[in-house]
Amino acid sequence: MNIQDISIKFPQGRTAFIIIHGVGEQIPYETVDYFAQNLVKHFEGQSLPILLEHLIAKRRLPNGNRWIESFVRLSSTEFTADDFIDIHEYYWAADTENKISVSEVLQWADQTLEGTIAFYSRKENESKLDDILKEKNWNSFFKYRLRWLTIFLRLFKIIYPWLRLIIYVILLLLSPFLQGKFLQPAWKLSRQLITPLLVNLVGDVAIYTTTTVKSPYHKIREQILAESLTLLKAILKDKSANYDQIIIAGHSLGSCIAYDTLNLLCIEASLSQDRGKSLLVDKITGLITFGSPLDKIAFFFREMAEQHQYIRQRILEHLNSFRVKPLYIRLTPYLTKNPVECQLEKIRWVNYYHLQDPISGHLDYYDSLDNIRMEYETTWGEKAHLGYWTDPNFYRDIAQRFLSEKNK
Repeated sequence: MNIQDISIKFPQGRTAFIIIHGVGEQIPYETVDYFAQNLVKHFEGQSLPILLEHLIAKRRLPNGNRWIESFVRLSSTEFTADDFIDIHEYYWAADTENKISVSEVLQWADQTLEGTIAFYSRKENESKLDDILKEKNWNSFFKYRLRWLTIFLRLFKIIYPWLRLIIYVILLLLSPFLQGKFLQPAWKLSRQLITPLLVNLVGDVAIYTTTTVKSPYHKIREQILAESLTLLKAILKDKSANYDQIIIAGHSLGSCIAYDTLNLLCIEASLSQDRGKSLLVDKITGLITFGSPLDKIAFFFREMAEQHQYIRQRILEHLNSFRVKPLYIRLTPYLTKNPVECQLEKIRWVNYYHLQDPISGHLDYYDSLDNIRMEYETTWGEKAHLGYWTDPNFYRDIAQRFLSEKNK
């Protein structure tokens, strides 16, 4: 990746980043810590003295309750006090923690795979599948990885209860000799020992991508989006900070939350009489996705209407239309006018991915974005998926695209 040099000066204006974490067992302010620390390193590498402050602000939850948000501010002692970068965090891990069982995750995954296969087996969707398979990575995924994933999930679903029972009995027999982290209830510990990391991480995805309104997990998804949108609106209307630009950055599943939040903001802007001006949507200048599964979410987990439900299908397409390529919209003589007139088309969207990251990829389902391939040294899997947070080139590219004066 060729990156031009940036002038050695602190970015002018008032910028806010909203960082949204991905799947896993994150703790509050962890993503703020990573992002702020590495931005500080970036500027200090240019011999800029950086002032780092902890600030607080009054906010409201969607239900009206008050809470205090903590965020950090980067500025330089050598430049005006009106030039700063605030880093906010939307933390949602607690909403999905221990909310879904392993058996439910496996059942969800099996149903999702079956639904995907059925959707792309329909005659009217054959052209869409052909377009997907033109991409080499997707061809391999459909033919080999998806097949092995299906086999793994179904086998694990069968052996999981028996394996857990065996481990439970062994732990009970060894209980007099156990110490440290093994000193906890044997049944709970047996789940931790035999549940693959993949299944634990997929649990967050299973909850968030549930489209069945009757499911209790759908309420969790709605809560996450409501909180994310409420925080975004509060930052947009923050009179004390009075930001010149706001950039939303989402990692992993957090990129899906960021996208869905902007898509929901598009709908609200379409309903406002002033076409979103009162919402100050023009302040949103960027969307950063990294380690993003957005394409996979769109292909496998989106809500799909039955073959004969062309009206329902078109409604779903209208409600989820932010930057979606026309290629993936079904042709029909009816309902051709989309009531959602998005006011966020000027947003610069940059997607960062790594070939060793199994979650991320080149985003092909969406339009008008830059796909940037990262090249930091790593191994396939989790390390590659988390490597963006500490890669200097990642922050250098963000600074060039969103903070340098010529690109703002």
